[in-house]
Amino acid sequence: MDVDLLRPGTVPISPDTILWFEFLLNPSLLEKHLSKPLPDPSPTDLIIKFMSINFDQKEETKIIDPEVGEIKPNGHSKWPHKTLALKILSLKVATYLKWDLDLLQKKLPLPMQLTLLQDLFYITTDVIVEIPAVPEYSVNSVSDQVLFTIVLYHRWYLRAIIYRALHNKQCKQQFIHIPGIQESTFIPPGVSDEIIRKLEAHVSNALNVLNAVLQSNDLKPKVLSFDTFQMLTEDSTEVKQNWEKMIPITVEEFKCQIHYDIAVFHLLREEYQTAKHHICQARDLFLTLNKTEPLLYCTVKKEFLDGCCLACEVPIEEIQPSLTQQLHRAIRDQYTNILQILQSDNISREIPQVYRDNLELDLQGGLANRKMVVSRDLLLQIQCLNLVRKVVDSDVVLGDYPSEIKAAGAKGLDLLFWALNTVLEKASPTDNRRIARYLLHLVLSSDIDGLTSRILNTPNCIALFNETERHEIEMETTSDDLDMPDLLLNNDWGVPLQTYTQNPRLEIFELEQRLILSYNPHEIRDIIIQLAEKNPMKPLWPVNSCWELPIPLQSVAMSLPRGFLQDYSYILLAKSREMVSVKDFIGAKDLLCALEKEVQQHVQVGNTLLFKLCKMVGWEALLVEIWHCLYAWPATTVCDTQALVVQCKQCLGALQATDQVIPRQEIIEYCTVFMLNMAEWDYLTTLEKRWAYAEFAAAISSVCQEIVKYKGSRKFPRESWDMVLVAFGPSRDQPQKRSSSGNSSGSSSASKDLIAGVSALLSRLREPTALTVAISLLARLHNVLRDESSLELYAQYLTLWPVSIPNSNSYNHRTISEHLFQLLMQALKYYPSNVPWLRLMGDLNFVLAYYESAMKYYLEAIMVSSDLFSQPVPRTQIDDLVYRRMIKCCAHLQCYTQAAVLCQFLEEVDYSLAFKMAASDQKSCAPADAMDAYYHCVWDTTILEYLIHLHTKRGEHHRKQLAIKVIGLLELNSNNIEKIQKEAANIRKAKFLRALARQYVY
Repeated sequence: MDVDLLRPGTVPISPDTILWFEFLLNPSLLEKHLSKPLPDPSPTDLIIKFMSINFDQKEETKIIDPEVGEIKPNGHSKWPHKTLALKILSLKVATYLKWDLDLLQKKLPLPMQLTLLQDLFYITTDVIVEIPAVPEYSVNSVSDQVLFTIVLYHRWYLRAIIYRALHNKQCKQQFIHIPGIQESTFIPPGVSDEIIRKLEAHVSNALNVLNAVLQSNDLKPKVLSFDTFQMLTEDSTEVKQNWEKMIPITVEEFKCQIHYDIAVFHLLREEYQTAKHHICQARDLFLTLNKTEPLLYCTVKKEFLDGCCLACEVPIEEIQPSLTQQLHRAIRDQYTNILQILQSDNISREIPQVYRDNLELDLQGGLANRKMVVSRDLLLQIQCLNLVRKVVDSDVVLGDYPSEIKAAGAKGLDLLFWALNTVLEKASPTDNRRIARYLLHLVLSSDIDGLTSRILNTPNCIALFNETERHEIEMETTSDDLDMPDLLLNNDWGVPLQTYTQNPRLEIFELEQRLILSYNPHEIRDIIIQLAEKNPMKPLWPVNSCWELPIPLQSVAMSLPRGFLQDYSYILLAKSREMVSVKDFIGAKDLLCALEKEVQQHVQVGNTLLFKLCKMVGWEALLVEIWHCLYAWPATTVCDTQALVVQCKQCLGALQATDQVIPRQEIIEYCTVFMLNMAEWDYLTTLEKRWAYAEFAAAISSVCQEIVKYKGSRKFPRESWDMVLVAFGPSRDQPQKRSSSGNSSGSSSASKDLIAGVSALLSRLREPTALTVAISLLARLHNVLRDESSLELYAQYLTLWPVSIPNSNSYNHRTISEHLFQLLMQALKYYPSNVPWLRLMGDLNFVLAYYESAMKYYLEAIMVSSDLFSQPVPRTQIDDLVYRRMIKCCAHLQCYTQAAVLCQFLEEVDYSLAFKMAASDQKSCAPADAMDAYYHCVWDTTILEYLIHLHTKRGEHHRKQLAIKVIGLLELNSNNIEKIQKEAANIRKAKFLRALARQYVY
């Protein structure tokens, strides 16, 4: 069990342990403890402990808005002596640390920093302040301790804003493994942000005060010492400090620190001129400080000061900039002296290789895009230098450097050996060996003209190779100089050219193959013309048996006169459908546009057939646009949706006009569903319901209108409910009744149309409101047919539909489940973060006994509603019913420990169920280490006590000790405030849910 050394009464302690109250009884213990080489607990941990004990006894630290807050003078202390003594102990530790704000801001939570400064104000000014509403003081007339306090506070003010900007992400706190200290430092989400927001609102006050201190010429600064603060005793009646023991410091040290803090703040705000002024002052003052003695106040580090000087372009004479700094400066100055820097780096190898690679890529891209003007050979020079650096570093050489050198000819070789010569003068034997191996690799694997002779004629290069390698290089030179026979250098072998005549049938076959493979309308047009010249009477549409058209299109195309237009129309229409099948909607639209232009050129007055074809091609283009929009959903920006809505209205309007061409049914259906998905519900409700498809779409539109208008507060028209009953009713699975004439009745035909229309429309829904209506409708029908309260599905707007139907036994319940399952899968594909749909998907899997899938979707719903477990799970979306079903799923999967932990998530913990699940965990198939991890997620002591009893009875000593450890951790936290306990429970909940998600979701 983890032991809190500063809280008595938790576990037996060793004689060497110092308890927190002993520091109060014997003040000398504090300095003795802090003077240890590695004191445990550390000084900052001591501050946290002293302050956390005070937090347990008073209300939390407040930060108020100065415009509405007030400062209360302290006539009588509102704290008891023990509280004041603990505050003084905290201040003594901070003084021992020389009030190093870097350390305090890193180790202490922001609210504790506020409290520490408030305590300092109270001790030095005898005033209770609530930050940031501090009193205004004249820096020339205040006492030494007050001057120290107000300067420290305003320095912290600026540094808190800086620290928050640079460390915006709060570290995660671990509650279970390190209790006590870690829990005391936990900051609820949003608290730090609220503090910083109020600080930033009045940052100008802090700057004014610090600037006033810098302008004062009568300063005699002093710092608080460890002995300044006097501890209280049992006989103390008032709080008194020994201000005579403050230690004087120089004005230079005092102002150097202030200038530095102001400069860093202005750097953060990108106010470089002001920052430059203060950093110059800080640098000048820093150079005057005596470095032989330790500084008591100034914590400025020389390397950070130099970095600020570089950022503000303040010269640093005593420091030679590094090669990396020189590289960045050269890039900024249009590559000035860049080659000398890279040559030096090839020897010292200081610049990271990634910077050199980025330099090469940036220069290459800039030259390719003509965005920069540099020397013609600069890129190749840098490439050669980078190549040499990679060779001597034995890095993998990426990039086609040999090709670049070969393309440059003799100039490339000159630059390669220029880059090598600088390194060879100062290279180690290892570097020489690496260079030799790479040059030998170039000789053997590349065909760079003149490389071998250049190596042999360069003394410092040939000296790199041994006798065997020199022989290989000389052999390569000999093979390069061999004379090739004339017969191999030309193709004139004295054989006369022979002219061959191609078979016409082969030529036609090649043209037909090109016709099948081509999707360019201009190329298709040329091929059709060439084939027509070969055989004018042969139709081309049978060339590919896969070219098929819907009956209306085929009949119009085949009715055209035999010739070019018939073949061209049929083939382009067929190819456009081919491209739609592979989701190339833009290419399909291009083919249809080309056909429409061609047909318009042949349209003559009175030629109704061409006019009809032109209209039908336009509707086919509209259908392709709708397909494209539905396929790319929810990214509807792929097309002009408003223009599509207008075209759909024109297409549907053609149904009601008797003198126009009627679109084919597939186009009508897609136009209708597109209008539904575009929320054109007013239009659909007024549309003439000649088609069953339009009738169902109008019924859904009517419900959507009412939902938007009345938010589901009243009963809706039952047209959609009745149509779904017809679509999924008994007639779907039973033979149709026949009339006396032997034919099926007309109502049977209408029923079939409605069934097909409803099924098709459900599969094409995209708009969330329409999807919600359809899902709730099928969910209600599923519940009515199932008629089991324990297996009901829960969805939005369920109360809008009837609760019973006649002859319910005649319906196919499995068909309803399948359609609802497909509809939910479709909805979650486009809206994967919809919590009600995720929960309903979990319910459906639960009802169908797919328990693992049910857990997956329940956990996904929890993940979305809790923002990946970073927030408490909202009860309005995930209620007790979900948790109870998750418990049942775990029980069916024989994960009884998970089920027992989930019992804690209920509004009222079901102990009987939890005990039952815990007693069944001997049958669990979960691994032991996973079950042990789940034990750490239990926060209910009653369940833990039962587990201890159960494991004792069974003789399971490991789990018994684990449960004892967990309950001990919870008891350690028993004195914490309620808010901390609630946060601890939330952390355990999130940890457990995250573990379940790793098992069932990922």
